[in-house]
Amino acid sequence: MRKETVEQRVYHLIKNAILNRQIAPGNQLFESAIAQKVNASRTPIRSAIMKLESEGLVNVIPNKGAFIVQPTIEEMVQAFEMRKTLEEMAIKTGFSNLGTEEVKELKQLLNEMKSAYKERSIVPYQEKNNEFHLVIAKASGNSYLIQFMKKILSQITTYMVLYDVFNGNSNNEELDILEHEQMIQYIENGEEENIRSLILKHLDASLTKLQQDKLNYQSLTTLF
Repeated sequence: MRKETVEQRVYHLIKNAILNRQIAPGNQLFESAIAQKVNASRTPIRSAIMKLESEGLVNVIPNKGAFIVQPTIEEMVQAFEMRKTLEEMAIKTGFSNLGTEEVKELKQLLNEMKSAYKERSIVPYQEKNNEFHLVIAKASGNSYLIQFMKKILSQITTYMVLYDVFNGNSNNEELDILEHEQMIQYIENGEEENIRSLILKHLDASLTKLQQDKLNYQSLTTLF
């Protein structure tokens, strides 16, 4: 196994801290503090931060520094609108190509989502959720659609992890699982219009909850 580089180590250190909510949205990443923590120069740290910026986890503001992404409600709405467009295109062009193997893969991913839910592990849950929707996108055979779908899923996952943690009313996650089960049934039954309607409804509900979670969220910077 190849040894992890300093850049990779810093990248994983910061990314895990963000996804596990150890750093609140809007907080600044200080290169000097990170350099001291990992005993390294600032060059690999800057490279790691640039990679995190490309993934939508960090915003780099010239002459100010790097900050954990803190999306506005409008940015969230725009992301979900784009995803809805991509999901509709994926269904339109890929639904007829979803066969036995794809259904088998979807069922396996759903089982993994259920396990993550039972363990209250939001990051693995969201990752498997993304893989689920990518199965449909990949069936389209459109490499650009797949690429853009991966990008928007990754961005929305960041929002969900930052604000939509497994707490409060668990009925939301249980409903999410039931809806994914229904999606598989629609695929097995060849009900293209029904799965399209369900996914759009599913995304609207997710956005509404996320908007509320953001409004209710209290940044760690306000707690001390």
